[in-house]
Amino acid sequence: MIDWTALESPLSPQPRFHVEAPDGRKDWPEQGKGGRQEAFIAAMHRLAPRVMVYHIANEGKRSPFLAKRSGIMAGVFDNQVYWKHPLAALVEFKGYSKAGRPGQLSDAQVEYGNRMVELGWHVGCFFDPMAAVQWLKDCGFPVMAARVAA
Repeated sequence: MIDWTALESPLSPQPRFHVEAPDGRKDWPEQGKGGRQEAFIAAMHRLAPRVMVYHIANEGKRSPFLAKRSGIMAGVFDNQVYWKHPLAALVEFKGYSKAGRPGQLSDAQVEYGNRMVELGWHVGCFFDPMAAVQWLKDCGFPVMAARVAA
């Protein structure tokens, strides 16, 4: 008989970082023109212009052998955010499938996010770009208050 409780890590790891609940905006894509990622980058450039923020192009399907040999790692979050050392964060975005189901973190993403938390990074997964911007402000990044149009 195999003692499954002796496994080194759980079969489905639980995130030890901030994960926002789905926002119900099924009409708002994660990526592409007018998408959540684009809105996040635009908001950060407008509200935190001195903070370095960029998107990691990791969406493509690649041969696992070539990806590993090239140093590509499964689960890496979409966006990296840097301010004066040691302030850095990783931000992942989720949207909805064509069938209307909310995106979920893969096991590889949870493992990556948990490992980065262990290394001292701020890590968060969001549906709403402005929630991510506010979270970064709460983490200590120099983010200006957003003005609401009259």
